[in-house]
Amino acid sequence: MIICYGMAMENARAAERLYVERFPNQYEYTPCGSCTQCTAIHDTSYFKEEWVASISLSTGATTSSKRRNTTHHLLRRYFHYYNFNFSFLIKFIVDYSVIINKTCAGFLAQCRRNDTFPDFILWTDEATFTPNGVFNSRNFLIWQEENPHAIRQCAFQYRWTINVWASVIANKVIGPYFLPPRLNGQTYAQFIENELPVLLEDIPLQTRLRLIYQHDGAPAHYSRRTREILDARYPDRWIGRGGPINWPARSPDLNVLDYFIWGYIKAAVEHCRNGTEDEVREAIIAAFNTITPDIAHRATRQIVRRADLCLQARGRHFEQLLN
Repeated sequence: MIICYGMAMENARAAERLYVERFPNQYEYTPCGSCTQCTAIHDTSYFKEEWVASISLSTGATTSSKRRNTTHHLLRRYFHYYNFNFSFLIKFIVDYSVIINKTCAGFLAQCRRNDTFPDFILWTDEATFTPNGVFNSRNFLIWQEENPHAIRQCAFQYRWTINVWASVIANKVIGPYFLPPRLNGQTYAQFIENELPVLLEDIPLQTRLRLIYQHDGAPAHYSRRTREILDARYPDRWIGRGGPINWPARSPDLNVLDYFIWGYIKAAVEHCRNGTEDEVREAIIAAFNTITPDIAHRATRQIVRRADLCLQARGRHFEQLLN
């Protein structure tokens, strides 16, 4: 109808006659109303947006590909509209933005009092490695003149799971330390009490005396025994659920392990996912050894900028940064 309307020099009646001549079997839809809508689209941007929105909704997954492609072509050519995909974000039942905003404000206040404050926080986290890895078929593309019919093997016959703990403080990466595949409160409490002091032996004594331990609110981290150990070892100096400093739930943008370390390590070991468990463990250790003190320090210092951006966004989602 739009094409007929343009061919008739924006004359609604002439467009109707032209439409009937070209599509005699569809005259029962009375296209004259569409011509009136075309006039409104041409005159006012409001009706234009309403019409484009209705077209977008009417050309969904159930619409034939021919009709959908024609509609998209008209939207691009005559209205300069382009189709964009939705970005999926987690909808929180509880408004965590208030807690995240408060945490960022307190963190930046401490940084203003002492610019070396971020260097005394021991950022920790765990990550799981499996044979399948992280593969997004939309991002991994193969450019060839002809379709190579490339395949990627997954769901291996022999499965394994590697649970890795690591931490970062200032310019030093601590770990990796391999935990049991299924972590519970008892295992994690034993790790905090017995293994963590050994891992921190290379940290200067003055730093250890002022060290602030951070972990998220995972169930194993919230066990009573774990909190008792942290209260005794780091009185009023640990960050986590149920601790003296509350860690906001679902805030990976504020943890250097989440926004840098794990992505860096998983990308480095992606090539050996089809190896044995021991080979992948060795590859993980080798990948950690490639993180220099300069890289670690720059990643740690970026938390200040991220906290500032998070505060500007009032604790909600903000644009991702390039490391």
